[in-house]
Amino acid sequence: MVHAPMAQLFFQVMAPFLCPDCIARFSPVSSPYCSQCGRVFKSRSGNSHLCGDCIQLSPCCQHVRSMGIYDGALRDVIQALKYKYKIQLAGPLGKLLFSTLMQYDELQAVDYVTPIPLHVSRLKDRGFNQAFLLIREWPRLFRAMDDDKNSANGRPLFFINPKIDDNLLIRNIKTISQTGLGKAERAANVKNAFLVTDPARIAGKRILLVDDVYTTGATAEECAKTLMAGGAASVSILTLARTD
Repeated sequence: MVHAPMAQLFFQVMAPFLCPDCIARFSPVSSPYCSQCGRVFKSRSGNSHLCGDCIQLSPCCQHVRSMGIYDGALRDVIQALKYKYKIQLAGPLGKLLFSTLMQYDELQAVDYVTPIPLHVSRLKDRGFNQAFLLIREWPRLFRAMDDDKNSANGRPLFFINPKIDDNLLIRNIKTISQTGLGKAERAANVKNAFLVTDPARIAGKRILLVDDVYTTGATAEECAKTLMAGGAASVSILTLARTD
C-alpha cells in the first residue's frame, strides 16, 4: 500500500471519514517541484530541480516534502484534527504521512524523527501536539516494515529504524500566531524561539522534522537552524500539506 499513488492511498484511508465527493477534492503534491524546498512549480512540465530561492538563500532544511496541497479535503481534515479536536483522524493521517515518507528515498536515511514542538502554554490550551499525534504510531509501522521479508533479496524492505523522539527541541518562547503574518514577519516571530534539549544526543545525527502544514517554512527553518547549530548533521522536514 505504501507505494501506491497518493490519491489512491488517500481514498483508501479516508473513505471511512469522508464522502466520495470530499475525497475527490484532494490534491497530491507531484513533480515537478523544487528538489530542496519542495515548492510545486506552476509549470507542469519538466523535471524537479532547485528553485531560485534555494539557489540564492541555501536554506538549512536539506529536503522539504509534503503529501498534498493545503486545500479541499486535506485542509478540512487537518483543521478538524487541530481545531475541532477530532483526534480519531490522527491515526489515518499518520499512516498517510508514513506512506509519504516511504515514497521519498531522500528522507529515509535519518536517525531521529521529531515533531515541531508547541510552547507549553499552547500545548496546555490545545491538549495535544498534532504533529506528535501523526507519528506516535510510527514505531509499530517501522517494525512492520522491518519484519517484511518479501523483498527480492530477502532483506527487510525498510533499511533503518529511526527513533521517534518528541523531546529533541523545546519551544522556549511563546510566539504569537503565525496566521496573517507575511514571510518576513513569520521569520522574525519565531527567531530564537527553539532550544535543543541535549546537544550531545543530536551530535552528528540526521533528523526528520514533522509537522501538519508547511506555509512559508519560517518555523521549520528556525527549527533546522537550531538543530544544526546544536550539532545535527542534517535536517529535513515532512508535512501532511503545504500551501504552495
